[in-house]
Amino acid sequence: MTTGIVVINLDQDAQRMAHMRSELDRVGLPFLRFSALRGDALPAGLARYFPVGIELTLGEIGCYASHLALMQRVIDGELPSPLLVLEDDVGLPNDLDEALQTLLAALPQQWDIVRLSYPTKLIAPTIAALGADRYLVRYSRVPTTTGAYLISASGARKFLAARPRSLPVDHDLRHVWNWDLNTFGVEPPLVAHDVLNSSSIDALSSAARARGHRRRQGTQSILRQAKRGIRDFGLLRWLALGPLNLVARVTPRGVRRSFIRWANLRLV
Repeated sequence: MTTGIVVINLDQDAQRMAHMRSELDRVGLPFLRFSALRGDALPAGLARYFPVGIELTLGEIGCYASHLALMQRVIDGELPSPLLVLEDDVGLPNDLDEALQTLLAALPQQWDIVRLSYPTKLIAPTIAALGADRYLVRYSRVPTTTGAYLISASGARKFLAARPRSLPVDHDLRHVWNWDLNTFGVEPPLVAHDVLNSSSIDALSSAARARGHRRRQGTQSILRQAKRGIRDFGLLRWLALGPLNLVARVTPRGVRRSFIRWANLRLV
């Protein structure tokens, strides 16, 4: 075992917890259950992140605060770093422990978070081969969902910055330039997302709000995004990613994955 594992689960979702207990027992890994927070009953230390008037539902606030609470426990030394955070609707590979060991050995020294549960639809240049036809990648655009991710103490500290939150947690974690998060991923994803085909988190209209937020982004945010992209990929590769992602978007779905994989391996 190379890291701690925590499952976020609402108290009333006993069947979902039974699913995760079965998954983790099958792969033979110990874990802790974290009782998901309610958006209308947050501890004072977390309530400060969500000022009155923000356009988040109580379910979204509770979900966001649960992830922040776990990160705070990592910083406080109550949970280990790195920490594997799982929501309660994911599917785990049989070789999870071995895959995590391989992943941790391949990561660069300065990493903050590794997204594990959603396939990217755009270019994500390969950093290292992980075996079993898996690759460590750096996203040109981080995918949504917080179903499974690996967080380090440095990543937790950065994301706990004292700033008000107005988007769901999965959307904020996509905006790595706002938090200076050194973000990586595994392709294909190590963990299957939303295997229960249902969500216990109230996320109505969050995608629409996120689109509105992107339209309202100012010049400063766009410049931070470009600066982060150049830092992560280098100027020439960053400039190449835009046209390649455009091609990926218009490529027919049947061959899109093949095109993305071809591009990823050539942008090393």
